[in-house]
Amino acid sequence: ITSIMNRVRNLKNKYRTEENITDEFNYTKISADTTDNSGTVNQIMMTTNSPEDWLCFLLKLEKKGVPQMDVSLLNRLIGRYSQAVTALPAEKYSQDESYARILVRFAELKALQDPEEARDQFHLARLNCKKFAFVHVAFAQFELSQ
Repeated sequence: ITSIMNRVRNLKNKYRTEENITDEFNYTKISADTTDNSGTVNQIMMTTNSPEDWLCFLLKLEKKGVPQMDVSLLNRLIGRYSQAVTALPAEKYSQDESYARILVRFAELKALQDPEEARDQFHLARLNCKKFAFVHVAFAQFELSQ
């Protein structure tokens, strides 16, 4: 029975439509542990691993507080943004707006902790996502604030 169930599960995974993946992803987001979100992160990485899903997850995580006021939230966000940047290869997603937004927001959050690391992250964003004006504007705003 276990073998049959595993085969059925594998077939479902193999022939799953994009709509089903989105429904399952949304369900996982709702049911995942709200403190460490490892269930949601694993779901993103195992199913779509797309910048859009990462950005949606990260923005929802940001709504839990104000990173400028909550150091633990800031550290958690920086960790998750770092995970997203690592999971999304630049060569594949450099033309994706959601990927560019992840890079910019990651740099902005890093600026709250370490301006030099933030500057490096902004350079990475500008190098990989040259076609998006908001990337260059965010970097200019960062430089102006420094």
